[in-house]
Parts: sequence; structure tokens; C-alpha cells
Amino acid sequence: MAAWRGRWSEPTGRNGVACVPGAGIAWAARSRRTLTVVALTWLVCGAASMDPARAGSSHSGQGYRFGVFPYLPALTIDRVFGPMAGSFAATLERPVYLKTKPTFEQFVIGIRRETYDIIFVHPFLYVDAADQHGYLPLARLEGRLSAVVLAGSDRPWSGWADLSGKTLAAPAPLSAVSELVRAALLDARLTPGIDTTLQHYRTKISCLQAVLVGAADACALPKFALPQIGAIGNGKLRVIAETASTKHLLFAAHRRIPEDQRAKLRSLIVSWPLTAEGKAIMAIGSWPRFVPAQDADYEEVRNFDARSEALAQQ
Repeated sequence: MAAWRGRWSEPTGRNGVACVPGAGIAWAARSRRTLTVVALTWLVCGAASMDPARAGSSHSGQGYRFGVFPYLPALTIDRVFGPMAGSFAATLERPVYLKTKPTFEQFVIGIRRETYDIIFVHPFLYVDAADQHGYLPLARLEGRLSAVVLAGSDRPWSGWADLSGKTLAAPAPLSAVSELVRAALLDARLTPGIDTTLQHYRTKISCLQAVLVGAADACALPKFALPQIGAIGNGKLRVIAETASTKHLLFAAHRRIPEDQRAKLRSLIVSWPLTAEGKAIMAIGSWPRFVPAQDADYEEVRNFDARSEALAQQ
């Protein structure tokens, strides 16, 4: 992953400005719209030299760092979120640098240092960012976020209780899926790590393969991933349990971004389905649509945390 980190930090644009791949340029070039390429190249890479963003800095006349939590491979984040960074840059008329990290743990450090100006995160990361580090909600993905557990179709299991004494494969410990699964296990009076072993994998495919080869008894995934895994399971897996749900993934911005610019970002994000450029952005990620987000939308996540903590102490 060291080479990948360099890929995000080393390339430079005009005047030595750090130019993050995917911040609008590659996508615009693929569209073959020369004027768009020139405009976004100037906005994202060539407007002026800038120092790296630092926690608490004013950012007056500087660019913004757009941090995306690492729920997808780095190249996929580049492809899906690069056009969004370009759209942000064009609207705010300043550079926007697309950033991520190889692991959830490293990304969380960035949030806690308040490195990012704009973030795209899951609900549990948002609550920590909002309550402790000054981030404010912009827009959220419409619908609900939940996790499902898949096991071999030959297993006679039908719920969480059947996972007692079993090994459950799951994404990274700080992922939304793992947070939801831990809460569901505790609700079923199963203590993670004692009654049910959680075995973490870096990708959805490796999680599923662990079940197929017998390295794990079941695999937990976000429910929205189900349409993508039919070919992998090839009918050998079925859903045996589902977690409670929360509001979905969301964009948030640090309070150091002026209110008028946060309002522009919110309006832009929810308007993407209404413009040709926005429709292209939505199509790349197969997004349904984004709606305005309020902090109160995520009170249920705070309740999840409080309930899980109380159950863990029983």
C-alpha cells in the first residue's frame, strides 16, 4: 500500500500544487469535453500553490480536503468519488483534494486530527466526527443501511442464536457492518469474541470466500451489496439474519468551512439527479439519490452505541 499512498500525494499540477488523481480531471477528460477539462484542471490543480491542510486552519483562499472512508479499494474510490471532487471544486471555485487511507483506523486518525474538510462516511464514523470533532451533516444517501449474514445454503440456520459457537467473517472492525453486527449479537445475548468469533477481512469477496472454503461459518455484509454477489455465491449462500437499520452513508463538512459554502455543497449534492453532469456522477456509483441530512437523523446511531455499551456490561 506504500506505493498507493504515494500515488495520492506525489503528483503535482501547475505551480507545484499537489494534484490528487480522480479530483475531476480524469473523469472530465474521458467525457472529451475540452472546456470542462481546462476548467477543472485549473480549479483542481492549477489555481495557486497551497500548503497542506491542517486541523483548525482557516482555509481562506486555500483548497479543501475531501476524505472518503476506505470501504472500497483505492482505485474504485478514485473512479467513483473523483467526479464528485471535481463537481465540488467547480461549485466552490477552489481546489478539492480527494483523500482516503488504506485502513479504517488510519482514516479515523485523520478525522480525529480534523484533517479533512469534507468527509463521506458511514453513520457510526459520523457520530464520532460530529460529537467530538466539529463536523456538520450535509446530505445522506436515501434509504436505510443494514447488514445481513450469509451462510451456506445447506446450513439449517435461521437467526442470530444459530451463530453461537460459530465464526462470523466480517469487514474491518470499524466498518458499519461490524458495528451493526456487534449490536445484533449483543441483542441476541451473544458476546462478540466469546460466544461468537468475529474474523475480519479486508474485502467483501475475501469474506465470502472464507465461507465457501470453510474458513468461516458465515459472512456479514452490507445489505446493499447483495445484488453484487450473486455470481460469487453461485446459489451456495443464503441470508440467515439481518441487523437493525440506520440512516445511510452521508457527506459532512467541518464547521471551519463557511456556512454559505456548506449550503452550496448541500444544494449541489441533492441536485445531482437533475443535471447531466450530476446524473453521470450518480451513475458511476449506482447511487439512488441524496437528501438533506440533519444531525438528528443519526440520534438512532447514538442510541445503538448506548444500548450496545449497556448490554456489553451486563
